[in-house]
Amino acid sequence: MGIGIINPLVIAPGPWSRGKEGLKKALTCGAGAVITESIVSEAYSDLSPRYAYNRVNRGVQNIRLYSAIELETWIKALLEVDKENRYSSDTRLIASVMGISPSEVAYVARKVEKTGVDGIEVGIACPMGEGPEIIAGDPVKVYDYIKAVVDTVSVPVSVKLSAATGNLPMVVKACNKAGASGISGIDTIRCILGIDVESNRPSLATYGGYSGAPIRPIGLSTIAGIAQSTNLPITGIGGIENYVNALEYIMAGASAVGIGSEILLRGYNVVGEVLDGLDKWLAEHGITDVNQIRGKALSYLKSFEEIKPDGRTARVIHTCRRADCLECMDGCLDEAISFDGSIVINNLKCTGCGLCVDKCLDSNIELMWK
Repeated sequence: MGIGIINPLVIAPGPWSRGKEGLKKALTCGAGAVITESIVSEAYSDLSPRYAYNRVNRGVQNIRLYSAIELETWIKALLEVDKENRYSSDTRLIASVMGISPSEVAYVARKVEKTGVDGIEVGIACPMGEGPEIIAGDPVKVYDYIKAVVDTVSVPVSVKLSAATGNLPMVVKACNKAGASGISGIDTIRCILGIDVESNRPSLATYGGYSGAPIRPIGLSTIAGIAQSTNLPITGIGGIENYVNALEYIMAGASAVGIGSEILLRGYNVVGEVLDGLDKWLAEHGITDVNQIRGKALSYLKSFEEIKPDGRTARVIHTCRRADCLECMDGCLDEAISFDGSIVINNLKCTGCGLCVDKCLDSNIELMWK
């Protein structure tokens, strides 16, 4: 985004960066940048309940549209934060803004820019309601929204995109053309977390936004697609729980990574944990700048048509006599795996699908050339 952050970890917009108190906690936990909860011209009251959590897969559903704080209250809070010199923090502050028209978003952006924020992020991908999701998939509308803000403010403008965008390259092109200084993604994904089959009731009373660990593969795919379509700085968001997840996003093409739901689940200390782990990994690998590994995974991504069958088959690395497991055998559709005192793989039947490699609890199976 071109605002110079002290480290690549960004606190994504959400209730953890709401108002003066939320911003104080966010600004003083060590992140490179903090993005405010999405600010709108007319606040929307919080619902109760508004979160649902799946303890098994760590997925979260929320039915929050945007901030419950009025615009003028936000202005006051941001001015107070600025007056406090951001609590002696070097963390950059970005204001997330939303609206139902280009002129409304530009109006909100102009108001918050005067509080001294370093940048503006335009949210066009919130999955609650219909309007924003339609905007995120329409290159013409995306251009209109971003252009209106870029022409109104003097600070850098970023745009938050949706994984639900079917024509991602065209949307990214529209962001470039409109003058965006950066792109972030992904926003939450429209969902129903679950349904209680005894009461017939869904987890929450309406469709909501899905976040947390389960959306990370979708986020990685979207960020890689964006990185292959633009040279703009990218912030990867979605399911980051630890430093390994942060590295995955950077290797997929992100310049920075955003953490949100994990703060909701574990508190602000998770920021320091991720940064410590990231610093240690980089030092162990002799890397002094994350840009050295940015996009490193992209060269291994090919179109489906470019991939040629390579004739590999599975093999057991060390003799396995675990009759109590048989995970590999149960998942073999080719019936190439059997147990006769130990696991045996029939190379004539094995087609090298690779599922057993990942299912093996002991990491004791690998693919080899036939």
